[in-house]
Amino acid sequence: MKLTKEDIQFIDDFLKNKKIKHLDIRVELIDHLATEFEECSAYVFIEDFLLSKVDFILEFDKKQKKAIHWSYQRLLWVQFAKFFYQLKFIGILIVLAIIGYTAFNVFSLKTFSFFWLTIQAILMLYPIYYQMRYSKTLKKVQSVQSLFTITSLPSVFLYTFGVLKDYLFETPMVLVLYFSVSILLSLSAVIVIENNRRKIIEKYTQLVNEL
Repeated sequence: MKLTKEDIQFIDDFLKNKKIKHLDIRVELIDHLATEFEECSAYVFIEDFLLSKVDFILEFDKKQKKAIHWSYQRLLWVQFAKFFYQLKFIGILIVLAIIGYTAFNVFSLKTFSFFWLTIQAILMLYPIYYQMRYSKTLKKVQSVQSLFTITSLPSVFLYTFGVLKDYLFETPMVLVLYFSVSILLSLSAVIVIENNRRKIIEKYTQLVNEL
């Protein structure tokens, strides 16, 4: 049985009533449910079919949120690794190492730490611009939420610095390693966001605006 536009809208409304609030997950569910109903469902009425799929729908929503989240976390670590084997990122790493080495030898540990904190804060603030600009899409699309929250891991270095500060100042080499990993992770997050934000936002913003 071929579904009409009204049937598709009914499925969407049904999913909303079941608290499937993210547009990208609903789009995938609608495609799956519509295909299954058209091709192999024994049900005559779409509502009866959907009621039989409630457990599947709720489980799909939960699994998809996790899958989207971890897909971007994997991209973050893949990008981090590229600084050590991909030529153009090795070049960036060398430049950062030279700047960091110079700053470490020229400035005091406190000034060097302030230098790091400033750079780290700028990198962490970067996604906020897009979160504000695309706030409507952000609230309704899981992919956008997960993309812009990949900075949560690099930001841990900022939050824990105050706790570890005394130890780090007593062990300069650990301090340098701490700063290096945090900067590379933050840069990796920015690169992943830049590589993915446009296609995701363009894909869903128009749909969100039509809601």
